[in-house]
Amino acid sequence: MDDDGMWWTVGELALASGVSVRVLRHWDAMGVVSPERTPSGHRRYGPAHVTRLYRAMALRRTGLGLRQVAALLDQEDPDPAATLRAHLVDVEEDLRRRSQLRDRLVAALESAEPDQLMKVIETMTMFEQYVHGYRSEESARLADQAGALVELLHGDTRFKPGERVLEVGCGVGAQTTTLASQSPGTDFVSVDIAPESLEAASRRVAAAGLSNVEFVEKDVFALPEREGDFAEGSFDHVFVCFLLEHLPAPVDALRRLRRLVRPGGTVTVVEGDHGSAYFHPDDDAARAAIACQVTLQRHAGGDALIGRRLFPMLHEADWSDIAVTPRTVYVDGSRPDLADSFTRRTFTAMVSGVREPAVAAGLIDPRTFDAGIAALRRTAEPDGVFCYTFFKAVGRRPA
Repeated sequence: MDDDGMWWTVGELALASGVSVRVLRHWDAMGVVSPERTPSGHRRYGPAHVTRLYRAMALRRTGLGLRQVAALLDQEDPDPAATLRAHLVDVEEDLRRRSQLRDRLVAALESAEPDQLMKVIETMTMFEQYVHGYRSEESARLADQAGALVELLHGDTRFKPGERVLEVGCGVGAQTTTLASQSPGTDFVSVDIAPESLEAASRRVAAAGLSNVEFVEKDVFALPEREGDFAEGSFDHVFVCFLLEHLPAPVDALRRLRRLVRPGGTVTVVEGDHGSAYFHPDDDAARAAIACQVTLQRHAGGDALIGRRLFPMLHEADWSDIAVTPRTVYVDGSRPDLADSFTRRTFTAMVSGVREPAVAAGLIDPRTFDAGIAALRRTAEPDGVFCYTFFKAVGRRPA
C-alpha cells in the first residue's frame, strides 16, 4: 500500500490471479498487460492493470490470440467486429465437427455389427481427431499460433497483383486468409474435396473482409480438366499446405499441379515431418506414442514423415529450380504462450487424439501411451524444450 493506492508485485499478482509469473512477463512483452516499473526496474501492478488483466483473461478464454487480445484492449483493432466474427466462424466450425462426430458414433453404436464396430470407431477417431494444421480445436490453436507459425511458414509468401493462384486442399481456410491478406491484388482459387470445409472456409474469408478468393469443390486427382478454368496452364502459381501428407500418391498430385500452372509458374509446398520432433526431457514412451500416430497415418495412406521427401518428390514430378528450406519451431521456458499453443495444444493434442485406435490396433499398451503423452506435456514446462521442423519447398515449371 502506498500514497497512490494498492500495488502488487508480479509474484503477488500471480498468486492472486492464478496466472504464472512467466506468463505475466510474457504478456508484458506482448503488450497485453504492461505494468509500471519501479526505479529499480521491478514490475508493479495497480488497480487499472489488474482490471486489464482480468479482461485479458476473459478474452483469452474465448480462444483469441495474444495480439488480438492486446489490440482489442487498446482499441487499436481496426475492425473488432470482424475479428470477433472470424473467431465465431472458428467456434461454429468446432461445434459442427463435434456434433458430426457425436452423430456418427451414435449411428455406429446403433447399427454396426459387433465385429465391425471397433473398426468404425477406430477410423472415425483417427480422421475426426487427427491433428496437424487443422483439427477440432482450431479456434484456440490457430489464434494462438497465428503470430508465430504463420510468420514462420508464410511470411515470405507473396504473389503479384493480377496473378491467378490455385490453393489446393484449403480445408477450413486457415491458410487462405493469410495468403489473401498478404497478396490483396492477387486472385486466389481455393479448392478442397470436402464441401463442408469449403463452406467453413468461405465464412472465414468473408468474416475477414477479403474479396479476392473463389472457392470451388475439386479433387486434385481429377485435375487438370480438358477445358475451362482448370485447364492446363490456367494458373500462375500453385500453393499446397498440409495436403500431400494425406494423399496416397503425392508425386502424381504434384505432376498434375505442374500441368495446371503456366510454363515458368511456381509451386509452393509446406509440410511437416514428425521425425523432426525432439525434446527435453527426452522420453522413450513419448517417442513410442508419436510413432503410433506415424503408423496410423501410414495405414490410412498418408505419410507423417513427408517433409524430408519434398525435394525428391518435386524432382520426380518434373519441377525445376527446386529450393527447400527448413522452418523450425523452437519452444523453451522463455516462450510460455507458444509452449501452451504449440507444444501442448497442437502437437501433444495431435498425438493424444490417436490413443484409442493405436491401442485397439495393438501398436501400444494404454499405460505406455499415457506415459508418453504425460512426457510430451512435461516438455512444455518452464525447464522443458520442444522442437519441430516444417519444410517449405518452391519449384518452377520448366518453360
